Amino acid sequence: MVKSRVEVLHRNLGPSSIWNQSGEVPRLSPDKARHLIDTLGCEFDGGGSFAPGDGEAWGLFKVALDLYPRVLLLNTDLLEVQAITAMIQGKIISEAARVAQRAFLNKASTSSDATIRSRAFWVVYYIEKTVTFHHGTTSFIVDCDIGSPIPIVQEAVFGDFDWFLTSVRFARLYSRTFTDLFSISATTNSKTAYLAKIHELEMLLEQQCQMIPPQFQPGTKLRPQTFSHPCEIAAALRVHYHYHELKIALHRLKLHVTRGQSSSQSPSDIIEMMNSARAVIDLTRVIYQESSTPFFIMIFMPLTALFILFDLIIHYPAHHDARSNLVLLESVTGYFSALEYATSGYLPGSMLIQFASIARAFHSSSQRAHVEDINSGNSGMGITLDHPTPETLGTGSSTNSQMPWESRLTPGLEIMDLFGGPLLGVDFFSASN
Repeated sequence: MVKSRVEVLHRNLGPSSIWNQSGEVPRLSPDKARHLIDTLGCEFDGGGSFAPGDGEAWGLFKVALDLYPRVLLLNTDLLEVQAITAMIQGKIISEAARVAQRAFLNKASTSSDATIRSRAFWVVYYIEKTVTFHHGTTSFIVDCDIGSPIPIVQEAVFGDFDWFLTSVRFARLYSRTFTDLFSISATTNSKTAYLAKIHELEMLLEQQCQMIPPQFQPGTKLRPQTFSHPCEIAAALRVHYHYHELKIALHRLKLHVTRGQSSSQSPSDIIEMMNSARAVIDLTRVIYQESSTPFFIMIFMPLTALFILFDLIIHYPAHHDARSNLVLLESVTGYFSALEYATSGYLPGSMLIQFASIARAFHSSSQRAHVEDINSGNSGMGITLDHPTPETLGTGSSTNSQMPWESRLTPGLEIMDLFGGPLLGVDFFSASN
């Protein structure tokens, strides 16, 4: 049974460190690793479930979870790190990061298993850095204390695209973004320092994008028919979503930093953020609505894009992209309705249809009220950043004059505060001049 589940993993995820060089299934030990491999294979073999605790895969995972305390009592080495990492769960992946460093996987090694040790560490690095960024928590892995080289993983090379190396580069960008912009120490930065850091990270992100081959490159149309393996589609989706997530975070933070003042950069920042949201929704057409699909791809990014477009349509219905944004908004709410059906009602995505209904009704009434503006050619692109009222800011009685810049920037600001909901102090598109 385990061998067949390993073969399912091989077909869906490609070879990994649990296979020998010859491609044969190794002898699996301890029991925890065996149960985890069986769990992951079962997940891809139709035994998964969206509801926690239900389904065959969850039953197998519970067995592995019961063995988790025993693993922590073992000598910390490669196999223990692999076993903990395979659980891929928020709190446990943080433990995997801690154990990986305790096993010195972050250090260069000359042992016979040096390549496998490096691969295991960088897999932990990628998962842990992305998860901590999404949760707005501090990473356990210290970037300045890494000596392990990034190995060449042939199974993760698709033509001229090295997915393993690209994933590590994105993880490093997540780490730098959090450290430079969202950490507690970053809140002491001045506006000038913040904007300089944002610009630097934007340049690094675009450089990273340019190094990706056109077939996988964000900003280009993703065509599933050009890929020969499900692994390639999954890698392409992650590349696109990592890129757009970072773009949205950087642009929203820039708008947050420059709120309440006129800025010549704001129009382009808003448009770039809107384009990223549109691209995220367009990519939902290639997402498999299966329990094996990461929630980051299946829910988090599409929901983020939905809220961004909803805000733009409601606040600026006269903008010339409002109609196409409305079509995309209706498209993504349809996607979430289909997701509710796929999950047998566990994820109630159909309630999001109300966002599209509200947006369409508001857009239609606004169009009738602004017929003269539309006929005169006013596209709504005259972007201004007005000084918002306290009610608009959602800060109660607090005002700009009552709170200095340093105390108002980001105390309590988490990464997820930059996704969805009205953006504080920013008038995206002026409906009339």
